[in-house]
Amino acid sequence: MVRRNPELSFGGLWTFPGGVFEDGDGPAPESVDEQSENWGHPPLLTTAANAAVRETVEETALQCDISSLVWLSHWIPPVVGPPKRFATWFFLAPEHQGDVVVNTDENDEARWITPGEALDQETTGDFPLTIPTWVTLDDLRRTESIPLLIDRCITRGATQKRTRSFSSGDERVLCWSGDAAFEATTPDVPGPRNRVRATPGGSVIERILR
Repeated sequence: MVRRNPELSFGGLWTFPGGVFEDGDGPAPESVDEQSENWGHPPLLTTAANAAVRETVEETALQCDISSLVWLSHWIPPVVGPPKRFATWFFLAPEHQGDVVVNTDENDEARWITPGEALDQETTGDFPLTIPTWVTLDDLRRTESIPLLIDRCITRGATQKRTRSFSSGDERVLCWSGDAAFEATTPDVPGPRNRVRATPGGSVIERILR
């Protein structure tokens, strides 16, 4: 994982190598619209994979074969929220070549770390993360093995992390599939939890999955 330079967007946060589409990557989506866009459309998925490989080389000097990438998940934030919305593809890269060389224009540190170690350090404030990165690491931590996860992604497809937003008093709830409120459209319904609760005092992630 890499830590973003403080002067840039998401500055100071630990992220996976990545970035925006560029012209040479392929066709970009026509809009960031979760209702109409097919995020797994092969040409668009190829664009995302090309961007992932290119950005990984640019930020870390690690070479990944695009044919070895496995689509893990796709994130789209709710319409109501920050002024910028990012449609984000996450990939597993089971193979790579080279040694890590940090591109200091974008990041100031890189670290090989297990999902469990990253999340443990996040709880102490030493490894700040965005919510999608936190949840992705938690998904990886819950996985029995990487080969099983790769097989699951290939046979069942990537996880679509569409976000729904609710207000409950002074609290804002963002939830994803697997949360009882995702289909019920009310935050107080009993059942599994797969959400973040944001209050004026801070945010809490709840994941109680079946």
